[in-house]
Amino acid sequence: MAKTSVRLSPEICRKLENEARRRSEIEGETVTVSELIRACIGEKFPQVCARARSERAGFCELQETVAGLGKRAESLEAHIDSLVKTLGEILPLLATREQVDALTDAIAAVLSASRERRP
Repeated sequence: MAKTSVRLSPEICRKLENEARRRSEIEGETVTVSELIRACIGEKFPQVCARARSERAGFCELQETVAGLGKRAESLEAHIDSLVKTLGEILPLLATREQVDALTDAIAAVLSASRERRP
């Protein structure tokens, strides 16, 4: 939401400051004049607040998705490291071209199956 500056009369400013101070005492935490104004707007124009909540919810969902992708990337990196280590140990033990072909076919099948499982 864009920021907007509003000029209020000194009388209105004093009333808002007094109300903010009163609510701070009642609620036990700081209440600002800006928060009072936002609350008034929310009561008068609920669709404005609903849109802002919807945008925040979408942003939070996007953040969660990005975090999940980061975890999947870390997991993939660990699995690739493990695969490279295992292949480094196995390849020198293979004696024939058929054994090498069988290994590469098995790897291709695993990769193909993992692609099909992904949404």
